Amino acid sequence: MPELPEVETVRRVLKKDIINLKINDIIIRYNGIIEDDINYFLDNVKNKTIVDMLRRGKYLIFKLNEGYMLSHLRMEGKYFYLPNDTLDNKHIHVIFILSNGYSLLYQDVRKFGKMSYKKDNELYDTHPLLDLGYDPILDLNPNYEDLYKNLLRKKSPIKTALLDQSVITGLGNIYVDEVLFESKINPERQANNISYDEFLSICNSSVSILTKAIENKGTTIRSYTSSLGVEGNYQNFLNVHTKNICPHCKNALVRVKINGRTTYYCKTCQR
Repeated sequence: MPELPEVETVRRVLKKDIINLKINDIIIRYNGIIEDDINYFLDNVKNKTIVDMLRRGKYLIFKLNEGYMLSHLRMEGKYFYLPNDTLDNKHIHVIFILSNGYSLLYQDVRKFGKMSYKKDNELYDTHPLLDLGYDPILDLNPNYEDLYKNLLRKKSPIKTALLDQSVITGLGNIYVDEVLFESKINPERQANNISYDEFLSICNSSVSILTKAIENKGTTIRSYTSSLGVEGNYQNFLNVHTKNICPHCKNALVRVKINGRTTYYCKTCQR
């Protein structure tokens, strides 16, 4: 699924194409994508102009001339920016008809993606953005002590705690494996047993890994591929996720399920 680097790549590409375009019409084919009342969403997004593209964690934020549209791609959501009537299939569930003869099409094979409208004063003060933790790319001066206290409340494996987005946001299955490997932490350890220094290592590793992944336009792996003419290359830099041998000690990596998520790690290097 798209994680922070992939969402950031989509944001950057969309920003080059759709800024200052008006949304002339919206066609919703599957209502389950829209978290709001359908008429409320249409009334507030239709006829608005897209003035900027932002991101928080894994959320795309379409800044409108009034309010914001949030979009979460979940497992397999993709956007296509194409001339009107040049693409159609049963998996395209929302179509934004733009003022320049192009459309922004949202495709989602599994229908898990979500969209919602937020007023100007609601964006960061209401669910879902209110619930998100530290964004390693956006938040330059986080309060590490408060974040660590939040982590210590988690009674789950550190892998699970990092996936829930309330401590660090933007990390998904792939990058949590990579961050914990770089931090030398066993993903099965309990989150409330992680030391403060280990937590700082997790934060620092998150910054370095996500930054490099963004530079490489994300990871093209399994079901996630770019829908905007951009293919990621960070899969070439993965150390443990989907791998068999530890690049450091050369021992076989362990592959386990942690709360249903396939996890790769090195028993020798990660304690």
